[in-house]
Formats: sequence, structure tokens, C-alpha cells
Amino acid sequence: MSSWSLRAKAVRAMCVPFAALTICVAAASPAGATTEVQLRESCGYLGWGEYRHCDGGTGSRVDLDVEDVWGNIYRYCVGPGTTDLQPVIRWRVTGAWWNGGVGCYPGFEGPA
Repeated sequence: MSSWSLRAKAVRAMCVPFAALTICVAAASPAGATTEVQLRESCGYLGWGEYRHCDGGTGSRVDLDVEDVWGNIYRYCVGPGTTDLQPVIRWRVTGAWWNGGVGCYPGFEGPA
């Protein structure tokens, strides 16, 4: 594993510009202290038939319009988190968006 991993020691640094140089002084945290770097997925259609519903912890369910490669539109209800829309829709999914519906029962609802 390289020295540039997602887990890095917590470091305090102070940089001071000096002429054409920038001088930095770093002091490491106490032994064993680490900082986690979290990579976050965006919300909405992620590509490859996946949709992520970010609900802010409310547990809400939303109704989506899902488009396949031929332009057909289907309805799909998703709960919080990432949902794979592809296994249910026969042709490749090319897009998905919220159509304004809320409080539906999670799963495939059929053609729009």
C-alpha cells in the first residue's frame, strides 16, 4: 500500500510564503490518531441502472420515472440508499428521475 492511502495521520500544518518559496512546518498528532477520508456518492441517477435516494434520515420513499434505451418510461418506487433498477427493466436503463410522487410501495410499478 502506498503512503497516499485513504487513512492518513492527522497533521497540523502551517505554511508561510517567503519570497518565491513556501515554507511549511507540520506537527503530527499523538500516536495512533487517524483521520478518515470519506468518499461520498452523489444523489440521483448514478449510471449503469443505479439510483441513489438521499432522504436525510427521514425514511421517505419516492416514485421515479425510469427510461430504457428505446425511450420507454417505467415507474419505479425507491427507498433510501442505492437501488439497482436494471434487473427488473428488460432493456438497458439510460436515465431515472423523481417524478414528484412520494410514499409509494418500493419496487417496480410498470409502464408509465
